[in-house]
Amino acid sequence: MNWYLQKSLEAQWKNASLSNNFIFCRVMSENLDLCKDFLEMLLNIQIERLELSEAEKTIDVDFLSKGVRFDVYVKDGTGRCFDIEMQTTDRKNLPKRARYYQGILDISNLNQGFDYEELHESYIIFLCLDDVFRKGLPIYTFRNVCAEDGKTLLNDGTVKVFCNARKYDKMPTERLRTFFRYLLENKTDNSSFAKSLEEKVMRAKIPAEQWRTQMTLEQEMYFIKKHAREDGYAEGYRVAVAEKEEAVNAEKLENARKMKVKNIPDDIIAECTGLSLQQVQEL
Repeated sequence: MNWYLQKSLEAQWKNASLSNNFIFCRVMSENLDLCKDFLEMLLNIQIERLELSEAEKTIDVDFLSKGVRFDVYVKDGTGRCFDIEMQTTDRKNLPKRARYYQGILDISNLNQGFDYEELHESYIIFLCLDDVFRKGLPIYTFRNVCAEDGKTLLNDGTVKVFCNARKYDKMPTERLRTFFRYLLENKTDNSSFAKSLEEKVMRAKIPAEQWRTQMTLEQEMYFIKKHAREDGYAEGYRVAVAEKEEAVNAEKLENARKMKVKNIPDDIIAECTGLSLQQVQEL
């Protein structure tokens, strides 16, 4: 990592807030009481006890060389699963990503020898800094419902929740309003809850030398792109991006080969890997 990029990332870390992925994971995983209270307020449910499955938990699926990495993955005493994802960019693929994550959770449970009837409720929760659906709601909660009458629930135990931090002032409780305002603007009020949040974030940034290993690839690529343009190194950036894309494509092909060995249909392989059907068929 060059000096300029390193200094930029250090400055980013110094100013990082709760919306920083690493800090968010540490705060939630090291303060399960906060995580429990947050889930109870957001989902309007009661949780007797919360257990950390692991911060940034990776769940592997047989036919993939790399599994899905969840930001904060916790379970309660009844077996209900909660995946909380920090989302700082407005990505159009979040609904399908939520679908995929929920499927991975179910596969993980089945791999442990569970029968279908024993699948517990699972919640996929995205904390977004922008309004994903552009409808102006602070919270979007999705459950599978009958299209014909609009009220008969499938009761499959799956729930997907997308929070819109920009509408923090419309959140249903005062503490949720405080939480999402702090998430979005890094501003606190005079409440004890706000001060507690700020203190937990400060603790999560110590020791500071841990920051570099936790910076995401997306953040590093952002700075590489930004400073390549500023310094006139556009060609170097182009080469770096091309190399990264080549590596990603090679990984997709390798994953597809592993799936074909397990006789998984080509169309499903294409959907899971992002390759075209023709690419899969030619392997």
